[in-house]
Formats: sequence, C-alpha cells, structure tokens
Amino acid sequence: MTDAPRPGEPPPAPSVPYEFSDAHKETFRGLAASMSFVGVCTFLFGLLSIVFSLGEVYEGFVPNAVGTAVLAALDGVVAVWLLSAGRSLSGMLRTRGRDVEYLMEAVTQLRRLFGLARVVIIVVALLVVVAATAVVWCTMGHGANRCFGFFG
Repeated sequence: MTDAPRPGEPPPAPSVPYEFSDAHKETFRGLAASMSFVGVCTFLFGLLSIVFSLGEVYEGFVPNAVGTAVLAALDGVVAVWLLSAGRSLSGMLRTRGRDVEYLMEAVTQLRRLFGLARVVIIVVALLVVVAATAVVWCTMGHGANRCFGFFG
C-alpha cells in the first residue's frame, strides 16, 4: 500500500502551525492569570483544610476530620488542574508555532476539572434528595416510629 493520494481526493493540507493574533493572546493572558490565581487560592484553601482536619483529630472529632481531609484532597486536585491549565495557556503566550498544542493541554485540564465538578454536583444532588426524602418521611407521620434524632 502506498501513501500516494487516491484520484479525486484533495491533497493533504501542509502542516503549518497556527498562531493566534496578539488580541487573542491578550484574552488568553487574562484567562491564564485568572486560572492561576484561582488555582493558588484553591491550593491555599486545601492547606487550610488540612490544618483544620488536624485540629479536628486533636479535639476528637475524627468523622469531621475525615470529611475535611476529603475536601482538602479535592481542593488539591482542582488546584493542580487549574495551575496546569494556566501554565499551558501562559506557555502559548511565550512561544511561536505551538499555540494549538498548548491550548489543547489547557483544554485537557479543564475537561478534568469540569468532569469532577459534574460528579460532585450529581453526588450532592443525590444526597439532598435522600435527606429531603427522610425529612418528608419523618414529618408526615409514616415513619414516626422509625425516625431518630431530631426527626423523631
């Protein structure tokens, strides 16, 4: 089999790297700065959550500490993805001829971030539905003998 084009097919376009205009790059510069700022703040919130988690363990609130540690881990993951995407966009501003490559690296990190956000939203929505169902069940009298704590 040869690499020659078949009759009737257009020849492949030459691979010329795409370069964004200076106005477009200025827009990406602002986005990169915002993403990096949010990434650093999220990282700092994660560190603060670790301190709170250690304090909760020290005070004997281990279940709360576990929840706070999970929050710190999520903050860390989100911070890494945001900082990585911001670095990719910044790299696009510093170089010539690799704009699409850097843009796609940033998009990959953003896909991960929004994929995680989608999962968190679904889980929180399900927890809210379960909690609302429990409240309705207990307050309508059907589960009066089965409810406990502040529901009973």
